[in-house]
Amino acid sequence: MITMFQSGAFFRPLDAALVILVTAASAWGFVAFRVSAGSKAVVYIANAKYAWYELSGEKHQVDLPTRIGPVRLEVGEGAARVLSSPCPNKICIKTGKVARVHGEIVCVPAHLLVVIEGPEAGSKAGVDAITY
Repeated sequence: MITMFQSGAFFRPLDAALVILVTAASAWGFVAFRVSAGSKAVVYIANAKYAWYELSGEKHQVDLPTRIGPVRLEVGEGAARVLSSPCPNKICIKTGKVARVHGEIVCVPAHLLVVIEGPEAGSKAGVDAITY
């Protein structure tokens, strides 16, 4: 009967190479495929584009008129977040800062959507994937 504590039955010399290879591949995946930081926050109110705000520069606050009352948005220093909202559950506030491309803040009662967009279309930095 072979137990896992017998010499050579549980861990073979090539197993160490396999562990190192898998660890290196997963670390490379996190580094190579991370999402780049966004450059502007686009605000949609009631399915219509309302405004967009640059994420670079100092933080500033913007009041957005929604159907349930004003929503205060803070933009700047590479991120956007909702500071205050008259909605009942405050999920948009609990979302916190959003700074990555395609990140979203949604407030359903206010019909508000804030989407982080990256570089302009047509530049290589804005391409997610190419298929053939």
